[in-house]
Amino acid sequence: MKKTTKLRLIGGGILLFNLWLIGAYNLEGIPVLLLTFGFAMGYEYLVVRPASKTTENN
Repeated sequence: MKKTTKLRLIGGGILLFNLWLIGAYNLEGIPVLLLTFGFAMGYEYLVVRPASKTTENN
C-alpha cells in the first residue's frame, strides 16, 4: 500500500471521529464546517500532498 493511501486512511479515521463528535455534542454551523471540510482540506494540503511529492522524487 502506498504511503499516501495510508495517510488518507488515517485521515478518514480522524474524520469519522470528528463526525462522531459533531453528533455527540449536537454541533451546528461553523464548527461542523471546520471539523469536516476544514480538516479534510487542511490534512490533504498539509500532510498528504507533501508526502506524495517526496514519494515522486525517490
